[in-house]
Amino acid sequence: MMEERADTVIVSKCMEFRIKPTMEQKVLIWKTFGCCRFVWNHLLDERISYEKMNKGKLLNTTPAHLKKDNPFLSEVDSMALINTQLNLNQSCSLLFAKGKAPRFRAKEKDKRSYTTNWINSNIEIIRIKDDENNIKLPKLGRARIILHRSIPDGWRMKNATIKETASGKFFISLTFDVEIEPKGNIKKFDRIEAFDYSMPSLVVSATGENDITADDIHWYRNLEKRIAKEQRKLSRMKHGSANYWQEKHRIGKLHEKARNRRKDFLHKLSRKVSDSFDAVVVEDINLQHMSQSLNFGKAVYDNGYGMLRNMLLYKLNEQGKVLVKVDRFFPSSKRCSVCHEVNHDLQLSDREWICKSCGTHHYRDRNATKNLLDEGKDILNRWASGDSSLILAPSGVLSEKKLHPQARYNVRQDGE
Repeated sequence: MMEERADTVIVSKCMEFRIKPTMEQKVLIWKTFGCCRFVWNHLLDERISYEKMNKGKLLNTTPAHLKKDNPFLSEVDSMALINTQLNLNQSCSLLFAKGKAPRFRAKEKDKRSYTTNWINSNIEIIRIKDDENNIKLPKLGRARIILHRSIPDGWRMKNATIKETASGKFFISLTFDVEIEPKGNIKKFDRIEAFDYSMPSLVVSATGENDITADDIHWYRNLEKRIAKEQRKLSRMKHGSANYWQEKHRIGKLHEKARNRRKDFLHKLSRKVSDSFDAVVVEDINLQHMSQSLNFGKAVYDNGYGMLRNMLLYKLNEQGKVLVKVDRFFPSSKRCSVCHEVNHDLQLSDREWICKSCGTHHYRDRNATKNLLDEGKDILNRWASGDSSLILAPSGVLSEKKLHPQARYNVRQDGE
């Protein structure tokens, strides 16, 4: 076990690599997926029946008793079945308390992955040549792995998750325990950036250095016609045939292409911003509610703004920097950045407007970034001076303390 020194902490880091198993190994991986689904459904059925008879009590049986009547469960990795049981226990403890129950897993809609733990070097990377490497896995043996990046020395392997994507490719996610020296949060913020969410162009930046144009994004939209064409072909094929699965993989490749382009762009943008600025200000908008209103679903999910915020969060936190979240009720678009007069008549369709108080002409998104930047600076100054109404989460998010809905309503009424 890795020993934690007084001046260090243990954190988990994950690295994903592609693996290329043989046909025999693929069959065993598919069997493991099916066995995990079998264990989930049978244990869930037992827990639901037990919970109805014993309200408030949770049944905690292991997959061992299922192997007596189902010997095929012994053909796959036992740790994969145990991890399925642990995930089910966690889901039941959370949902049973709310009067709900986890869903049973269907073969067609099941997430094709399983997790196995590192025990006594049962998972090991074996280097053969510079461009040829294998990984040893329980039950599977050696499988070829594409090490596109090196694993730093001193990282202790914890577990591995094997998954199959919609395109038919296999990947492995390796989780490591890493000993690092914690960095204290900086107190002096020389450079601050603010982002306002813009559906046509992802974000508009306060400094203008990180403005994104519509040509840079719309990864799914650019492939939407090709995806629709392939899906029409799929609809005319016999379900379960060889041509059906080939077409399914072809569609999965198109979706993966859009997803990989999105992740690559957002990783580069978040790395550039986190290295260049001491703090970043964003608006705490509810993307899920936005996607469900006014037919914005595809546009919101294609932009990946939530992914960008998460990437900024952990990359800033690693450097001791701060992500400032401004309350979603803050009138960033309606407030004049010059005289701070709020234009209550501003509509969503108004992209430009003139302040009735000072006569300043505003572009909606540019004005919002200026207001967010000013509000972010005010929050940082208040936090530096010890304002108790602000909280800095361990993840590196600086925001107002959450109020009870009725208290928030009273504050807004007093403000008006």
